[in-house]
Amino acid sequence: MLSLAVFYFVFLGTEYLFDNRMALYTDPSGVVLAQSYILGVSVFGFLAYSLIEKWKSKSGNPTAFKAAGFFLPVPVIAGYVLLFVGTGYGVLLGSGCFLFLILGYLGSRTHYLAAQLLRGSRHPAKTVSVAYAVGLLLQFLNHNLLWGETVEGSFLAGSFVMLWVLTVGMAQNALPGYHRRQKAEDGETVSVKNAQEGVTAEQISWKNPRLAGVALLVTVVLMTCIFATLDNAVTLAHAAGTMDIGQWPRLFLALSGLLAGVLFDLNNGRYRGLIMYAVTILSTICVLIIESGGPFLPGLLIFYMSAGFFVVFFTNGFLQLSYRMQDGRLWAGMGRAANNLGAVITGVASVSLLTGEDHILTAALALVLFVLISVALLWYYSCTQIVKAPEAMESREMAGSQSRLERFAESFDLTEREQEVLQLLLLSDDGMQEIADSLFVSRAMLYRHVSVLNEKTGTRSRIGLIQFYYNWEEDKK
Repeated sequence: MLSLAVFYFVFLGTEYLFDNRMALYTDPSGVVLAQSYILGVSVFGFLAYSLIEKWKSKSGNPTAFKAAGFFLPVPVIAGYVLLFVGTGYGVLLGSGCFLFLILGYLGSRTHYLAAQLLRGSRHPAKTVSVAYAVGLLLQFLNHNLLWGETVEGSFLAGSFVMLWVLTVGMAQNALPGYHRRQKAEDGETVSVKNAQEGVTAEQISWKNPRLAGVALLVTVVLMTCIFATLDNAVTLAHAAGTMDIGQWPRLFLALSGLLAGVLFDLNNGRYRGLIMYAVTILSTICVLIIESGGPFLPGLLIFYMSAGFFVVFFTNGFLQLSYRMQDGRLWAGMGRAANNLGAVITGVASVSLLTGEDHILTAALALVLFVLISVALLWYYSCTQIVKAPEAMESREMAGSQSRLERFAESFDLTEREQEVLQLLLLSDDGMQEIADSLFVSRAMLYRHVSVLNEKTGTRSRIGLIQFYYNWEEDKK
């Protein structure tokens, strides 16, 4: 998870550096608005990764894309240089937008890589939380141990290049063969237990993955309205010089992330919804405290303790969901994209509320947001289903007899070859050509096998077949 930790460090560190530089040329409200602009641009970067990969596969000329990727660090370093030498608002904003556009793209690649490497993990939330905590710790050390902004910025630029190497260079060779290496560990076969762990991730299944994706997207955007308001309050104080957000209270953000990872993985993620509901209540109270003129430091600590839970929640949620979506590259990093989009939506309104005197309106809006978030959370979890851990499934449901795959194959009269094809479809999100190569058959022959599987199960596509398999019950043949 090194790449994910480096991404968090570079993303958060660059945002912090940008705010500091922008504070030299505009007032605190202007800093908050400029921050919302670069976060908005990063959303396009997150969405661009999937589109570029599709374009690359259709172009038939990957050399040009590799060449462009090879020279990417050059304009990135130039962007950091401009961030330091720029003497005007426009130059700083332009360099910030460029850096965060590239960061969005690399962030999307990083999350997709993380999704693939976490497939089959029993503790995905813990892994995400550790990466997040490490990234925050690196940011804290970079700010407090190194001398001067120039050194800090140089270290960030170097880490940016390192992120590029990890996600663009090394990952190009790591990802295509990942699933085949995983199969080789079990002697060319993968147990159904591992398949269940790999595809469902944390033993969570979705009645309707697309609807669950929309529900989670809405939930994250609404939650971001709360957290972005709190973050903007902190940024306003930082830009005004009344506090430095890079000091020791920020360590509570790392601590809350680690705690979230532990709690979210309890009992296969069964308590995640309840925990996030409690965190939403806590963050809403925090908004009311800060807006009413209460003590800032306690409000800041409450915000940090809540924000860590939120980051692990949306990151892990979309990583899981990406396994069941047709375009996993798009959905793996959608959590961060949705969070940044929510920050843009909230930017102008939150500044007006935080700098205004209408405390009743702010409190009313916070309570309305809380109600909407509650409804969205309920909607999302109504689309999900916690299934039993593989051990329990084998001991109680399977009674130590036939595996689920074998029972499924028997119920639908699948041949041995069709069963083998189905297993590969369940395990891998590789393209049909890669799966055909692993089976030593032509692509046309593979499509014929899939067509027969669709016909026997009454499904219409690969995704539909996979969804049908994991929602299938023996009494529903």
